[in-house]
Amino acid sequence: MKLYGTIAVHVQAADILRTPKFLDKVRRAFGGKPDLRTGKMRAAIEATAIVEATRDALRRVGATNAVSLVIDDTVLFHDRDGTPDDLGDLFLAFHDNSSVFGQGFTELRLAVEHHEAGLHIVLEVQGRTEHARGVPAVRILVSGRIEALTPNPGEDAEAYRKRAEPVATDPKALEMFRVQFDGFVARVREAIAAAMPTARAETELAEARVVRPDARVAEQPQPPSARYYDPYVAYYPSPMGSVADMLMWSAMFSMMMPPHFVVVDHHNQAQGFVDDPGIQDGPTSAESPGADDGGSWWDGDANRQAVTDGGDLGGSSTDGDGGGSWWGGDSGGDSGGGFDGGGGDFGGGGDW
Repeated sequence: MKLYGTIAVHVQAADILRTPKFLDKVRRAFGGKPDLRTGKMRAAIEATAIVEATRDALRRVGATNAVSLVIDDTVLFHDRDGTPDDLGDLFLAFHDNSSVFGQGFTELRLAVEHHEAGLHIVLEVQGRTEHARGVPAVRILVSGRIEALTPNPGEDAEAYRKRAEPVATDPKALEMFRVQFDGFVARVREAIAAAMPTARAETELAEARVVRPDARVAEQPQPPSARYYDPYVAYYPSPMGSVADMLMWSAMFSMMMPPHFVVVDHHNQAQGFVDDPGIQDGPTSAESPGADDGGSWWDGDANRQAVTDGGDLGGSSTDGDGGGSWWGGDSGGDSGGGFDGGGGDFGGGGDW
């Protein structure tokens, strides 16, 4: 079972305009006002503001075990040795390179891990400058696992089953971990909001997910730009993952009343809910085809939610597409104001 949450951070952004064409010039000559908007926005914030705000927010929630910092495919920090409490070292590594990456950049990714109340959580902050109208310039992905249900190195399948089965079949214990995870995501959102007072931070998802086992396809790490990217799988892939998936899948349907957890496939794409009639036979969500469409978070056209300009991108587990497309659609509006007084850009040329 995985615990998966997403937080969207909206900052002030300006329309990116295209170069006027011949017909545009003709319309303008006759008093018209051609629409030169491209549907993309450029956020007004710098890399330094992202890193500093993230550092302050993570310290508030006690998540100080840094994993990596990557800006424009350049690795500025990577904790190869698993050194604890090294968020300060990450910030120093960034500070040493701030003259190059402090302002203009294309993409930023900052990852930390955290252990709390029996949960192992990986949190990744992603930022880009250019994004589709109304969608956030920053995404915070929070992915956790219950330590009691995580296979240990060198543990065989039978030993794992005996150790994990009491928790996997206990609905009260599973619900307790889900509530604890929800609380952590809420604390991260509040900390980010406090660290970025001119931005708007919203929790988009915070839910428990059960992976449908597939003997033919194992869960594999996806590129960070993939639509259903899971940072935990990316940083902590496990050869025993399929064993854990099969144990949880069988445990869900051994219960008299299965919990209302989201069912996902090996791409982390939502297929329905554990308590949906017929979910054992296949996907029950009409919005999810049950396979990755190969799209990117930065692609605003694929798998777009039904939203309108000025609406709310929203998206929650009740949509049936808990891993849906954050990056597409005209929604949510642009709020806040430039975190850094309008200076700099929040990452470079993507297609959020």
